Amino acid sequence: MAQLDNLVQRCQQGELAAFSELFKMQETAVYRLALTILQNEQDAEDAVQDVFLRIFEQIKQYQGQAAFNTWLTAIVVNSCRDKLRRRKVRRALSLDWLRNQASHHNVPETVDQRQQSQQLWTLINTQLDDKHRLPLILHYHQRLSCAEVADILGIRVSTVYSRLNTARLRLREQLQAETEPLLKRG
Repeated sequence: MAQLDNLVQRCQQGELAAFSELFKMQETAVYRLALTILQNEQDAEDAVQDVFLRIFEQIKQYQGQAAFNTWLTAIVVNSCRDKLRRRKVRRALSLDWLRNQASHHNVPETVDQRQQSQQLWTLINTQLDDKHRLPLILHYHQRLSCAEVADILGIRVSTVYSRLNTARLRLREQLQAETEPLLKRG
């Protein structure tokens, strides 16, 4: 953490090499979060560019009241929200990712995991509005605490708990509704 704090301070002093180092350190995490929220590779890549442009422009205003990663996550979430508002399109991830994974993993197992994951993400993206979807992504996918999620989204911690609970209930009901016809057939 001290290394990151030092890097941020150097960025605040206008050191371009430090900003380049910060970009290299955080790019993958920013991309993964953007991809999770936007569900589109090109949009996620665009979001990464937007996020780091915002960081470059706003790093001097960062005062350290929240952890840098919390501040960064808030910028990513807000950038993705902007994209979602403009596009209102949530497409499935491309097959390119799966093709790349095929050379590194057991293909049938990867496909099965991918299908289950895709089914869950389809439910999350189609059955939940953003006010329930974003806390779910930030808490379970990004592994942020409810307090961090509350800070990022600008809501109370109790609201985060409530929204997570509502999201889980809705998803559970939807999964049960989808599996009941399958159980009756079998």
